[in-house]
Amino acid sequence: VDPKKGCEVDLVFSTEHYNPEEGEEHLGKCSARVLFKNHKSRPAINVTCTQLIEQIKRQKEDGLLYKQMKQLRNPLNIVSIPDSHGHIDPSLRPIWNLAFLGSSYVMWKKTTQFLHYYLVQLSSVKQWKTNDGAIDFDYTALLHEFSTQEIIPCRIHLVWYPGKPLKVKYHCQELQAPEASGTEEGSAMPPTKLSNF
Repeated sequence: VDPKKGCEVDLVFSTEHYNPEEGEEHLGKCSARVLFKNHKSRPAINVTCTQLIEQIKRQKEDGLLYKQMKQLRNPLNIVSIPDSHGHIDPSLRPIWNLAFLGSSYVMWKKTTQFLHYYLVQLSSVKQWKTNDGAIDFDYTALLHEFSTQEIIPCRIHLVWYPGKPLKVKYHCQELQAPEASGTEEGSAMPPTKLSNF
């Protein structure tokens, strides 16, 4: 802890496939340096990873997800993923996975040394038809803030096309602080090295 700079944390962790049905165990090892700067809203992160999922396999999975979402006859308009029993219909798993990724940008932006978040539920999802072929949808994410136990609703707009950076715009309703909003861009592809992510 440096009173002038903030709190710096070094850590080592392994990565796993996000979808538990895949059956794969550890996919790689990562090391990270996280700096919680004084008076800054988000941490500065430098991550180095090895042995992540191969690019060809990742591109194939992204292509399959893209194809599934583009084959929908009507744009999605869904409520409650997972449902009140914690179940996610297998047909909605791709939406959940992509929304989870988009929500992670919001959670990262809002995380401080003392506050951290987890996606609890998508209370609504609405997909938009686009002319450029991108996957484009709005959703309301309910984020659980652990230290206060509050549930914070965030409206998120996500745009994704395989091989291109994910675009996320959001607006969160804070229960005890001013409302926050922002725009984030990132890659839906796991890079082998991130510098000041």
